[in-house]
Amino acid sequence: MRFVYAIIAFVAGLALLGLGINQLTAETEETYLVETEGAEDAPFTVVTNDVIDTDAGREEFTIEAEGEYLIALGRTYDVEAWLDDAAHNRVTGFESGDGDEETARITAEYIDGETDVPDPTESDLWVSVETAEGEMPYRWDTPDEQGEWALLIYREGDEPAPAAITTTETLTISQTGGIALLVSGALVILLALGLFYWAAGAPRRRRNAEATATASAATAAPAAAQTPAGLPEEEPARLPDEDITVDQDPVPGPDEDITVDQDPVPGPAEDDLTQEFVPAWAAQESTGHTPAAESPAEDHDDEYEDDSEDPDSDDSDSDDSGSAGTDSEDHDSPDDSSPSAPKASETNNSERLSGWATGLRDRLGGGGKTSFAAGLAGMIALTSAVGLAGPAHAEEDAEADEEGEVQQDDPADVDPEELEEDNGAEEETGVEGEVPSEGYSVLLSSQLERIMEDIASTVEAADEELDADLLEDRVAADALNYRELAYRNNELADTSMPTPIGTEVLSAAVTGESDFPRQAVVIVEHPDAEVPQVLIIEQAAARENYKLVHTAMMAPGTEFPAVSAEQGGVSVVSPGETDDSGSPASALQGVSRWFVDQDHDFGEQMAESVYIDALHDYHDELTEAADDTVIEFADPEVDLDNASAVELPDGSVVVAGSFDMTMEMAPIRDGDTIFLEHDLVVEIVGTDWTTFPTRITSREFIVVQIPPEDSEDDVVLVGVDNLISDAEINTPEWFDGY
Repeated sequence: MRFVYAIIAFVAGLALLGLGINQLTAETEETYLVETEGAEDAPFTVVTNDVIDTDAGREEFTIEAEGEYLIALGRTYDVEAWLDDAAHNRVTGFESGDGDEETARITAEYIDGETDVPDPTESDLWVSVETAEGEMPYRWDTPDEQGEWALLIYREGDEPAPAAITTTETLTISQTGGIALLVSGALVILLALGLFYWAAGAPRRRRNAEATATASAATAAPAAAQTPAGLPEEEPARLPDEDITVDQDPVPGPDEDITVDQDPVPGPAEDDLTQEFVPAWAAQESTGHTPAAESPAEDHDDEYEDDSEDPDSDDSDSDDSGSAGTDSEDHDSPDDSSPSAPKASETNNSERLSGWATGLRDRLGGGGKTSFAAGLAGMIALTSAVGLAGPAHAEEDAEADEEGEVQQDDPADVDPEELEEDNGAEEETGVEGEVPSEGYSVLLSSQLERIMEDIASTVEAADEELDADLLEDRVAADALNYRELAYRNNELADTSMPTPIGTEVLSAAVTGESDFPRQAVVIVEHPDAEVPQVLIIEQAAARENYKLVHTAMMAPGTEFPAVSAEQGGVSVVSPGETDDSGSPASALQGVSRWFVDQDHDFGEQMAESVYIDALHDYHDELTEAADDTVIEFADPEVDLDNASAVELPDGSVVVAGSFDMTMEMAPIRDGDTIFLEHDLVVEIVGTDWTTFPTRITSREFIVVQIPPEDSEDDVVLVGVDNLISDAEINTPEWFDGY
């Protein structure tokens, strides 16, 4: 029956292994289609990244549609700002199913509103706009990981936008059960092997038990044959040549290997009636097999250590277990039928194996320690299971680390040494110091470049035609006034045209708030210009594009921080009022007064400016050269209606504005003549001389950088440009003209 149990356990273990392998090799994923519910006919459809879940396997979806349609990609708040009150479908997310009763679905919400809205294709809010046709698989791919992104799907004309979005949901089937079956099957097979060893060692254990019983009986018989103290004197004397033989009961049969021969009783010539007897456990010591009933486990460990050190010692120092008192030849050549005599193959194997291996073999193969063998088998199975699971988890962790390497790092986690290296790279490109940054801007570099190219092409077309009406889509405020004056002056006196707008962006500080208006300070370079240009662009509302509102040539000797277009920390600030000390407007007013009065107190707050120094020298030369004319400059007033101010990441404020600088000339005495030598002034007033007071006004366009409040730096004139805007002669009423 022992073999039957072992076979049953082995078959059961194989069955468990087969089931485990079947589960591990079976399909581990189940995929099915998920459709949109809740959408209605609307001119627009908004899809956010709530539909996408990379961890769940939803990395793409399919737009179900017929005919052509457009897909615009932008930030979620930009899409929402442009839509405003327009009717649209908003795909709100993904809802998993509840077992077999409810399937997963893509949820959509219809938002009622206006249907007559402009075409959004040319909006600056979008990162990209692409045309699609029919069913289109769309893989979610945003320009960066910052912020929330959305798609705006629409058609040209009045047709409703596609609103059917489908995706697939993949369910992963757990393999825990298969792994558990594999481990259980391995344990059961180990148990079956243990049962096989137990069943195979049963005959040997039975023979050892019988030998132990025979040896015990042999020990008792000689003791009874001896003469104890108080032996009766009438006991018959023993013959000199008579041998006393004690036969064991039961006597082993002819087929059994175990024979026990008692030593003969000593004759009368012996001094006493003692008998030399070698117990069974001493005889077993020579072969390394000790019956379980005679020796504890601790003795086994000591014996195996002795055997491993001197494997030949058992044949040289022990007596034969079959009989005591035999010749030395009997010890050298033990009988093969004796249970204590080791076989030649066993001796050779013991010599080839190490001590611990021999002990393990004897414990498992000898069948002497059943509980030890079972415990060791269980421990081996558990160790094997852990050993197999360990590397698997390590590989998973390594893969997770690689994916994590693949996942982007949080700024809080950037190494300061890397920041220092980045700063060093910036210093090599001319950036001094670290420019702080928080968040991100509302424009990507690609968006800004596209906007600047569109503005530049619009201005170029208007410059060729000298038509300011062509500027309305992309130019406004002071920049529009500047171009209009330039066109007029060119038509009047063939004056030079202003510098074209450059498209090579050197630095750009773009605001990061989603509110409107949005602004950006952009430093650009044009191949035909000797110095860079300082431009300020502004987007007044979501459905309007960016427009150029300020333009100036960079002042000589001026430095401006190199700021990335996508760098955060830039915000729009109010210019304030001129009478509010410390406001951007008051700084503009102070600069305008310093323009016309080199002794003005605000000059103490200004950094050295080559342009203003040259302007002051020019005014001095005019005054010295006009012997018959008094020259004065009126206090200018800043045009705050068109002023703009932006706070940079370092806390400084860039403010742009314009003011009129008027030079008043009057004859010292009646009849003194003022000669007007400027062609444009002559064209405006209609004469090149006069004896009456004359006013010449120029429009000054400036950009100023104000340091942070806690800084000791000076105010810097970053950009400046000017044009003659007006000239007039204050003639009396009686004057008939020239």
